[in-house]
Amino acid sequence: MLTRLLAIVALVACSACGEAGNAPKPKPTLRVQLDWVPEPEFGGLYAAQQDGLFEAAGLAIEIIKGGAGTPTPQLTADGVCDVGLMSADQLLQLRARDGALVGFYATFIETPYALMAHQANPAASLEQLWTGGGTIAVEPGLPYVRLLQAKYGQDKAKFVTYNGSLSTFESDPMAATQCFATAEPVTMKLKGVACKSFSLREIYNPYVAVYATTESTLAAREADLRAFVGALREGWSRYLADPAKYNPAIAAMNPAMTVEAMNIAAELERPLIAPTGPASLGRMDAARWQAVLDALIETKQLSKPQDVNAAFRNLEAPVTAPGAEPTP
Repeated sequence: MLTRLLAIVALVACSACGEAGNAPKPKPTLRVQLDWVPEPEFGGLYAAQQDGLFEAAGLAIEIIKGGAGTPTPQLTADGVCDVGLMSADQLLQLRARDGALVGFYATFIETPYALMAHQANPAASLEQLWTGGGTIAVEPGLPYVRLLQAKYGQDKAKFVTYNGSLSTFESDPMAATQCFATAEPVTMKLKGVACKSFSLREIYNPYVAVYATTESTLAAREADLRAFVGALREGWSRYLADPAKYNPAIAAMNPAMTVEAMNIAAELERPLIAPTGPASLGRMDAARWQAVLDALIETKQLSKPQDVNAAFRNLEAPVTAPGAEPTP
């Protein structure tokens, strides 16, 4: 009787071991820290998540909301997150402080930084706006502000500090303000205020909303990051093709921005994110990184040169998912 009982116990134990051995392995997780609240500038990321593209690539993605002042470069360098979003200049500035970050996917291929003026303003170019004698709201220490001052002077305009409010701009038809191409112009459009924007890319054209990680994480998890890039690129293709499909879910995470505003922003960002079509999604080149570095040195934001080729990698999606047998 005892022998029979022991046999049953052993059989149950072996069965349990077999079930545990056949249990699916947990998907590797990537913690992605945003530098702002959920908005269309992250549309491709949310589209990939909504459509299950990360899961299909063998990944679990945790998206962490950001906000004003979120120090994503430092959080990424410190390993608080696996991937953080930042601008190219932020990444280069942190590398200058021995932070070993590497950008591997750029959301905005053309910079969204611009100056906004009322449609009635007679300025027809960035130079005419800067030297037209009106009031311009800017953050004084920004690299492009210093470049504009060096190129066009600073004795004709009246400069005030940009504080995020558009009330002064709205009340003064000759005023101008710095803006993010998919933010302030949308606000004014929804208020019925006719405006025009002058892109800063002729002066300063850094990649913006760059996905970055540490050199050590890239070395240890390159397969995961390549899978992430493949899903992200497809997510952006889907989002740009039909942003209205995804914006309601993004708006639910950010009640301060309506679906209507997100739809307008998505149209404004399309030529900045995919300027030459889907083939340009996410991809960067060394000449652009070098131009940003040169501008930072010129404006005394940085004092020493560095190898920009070490600051970025264009990762391509793998032929197979992580852990699968490679395609012969």
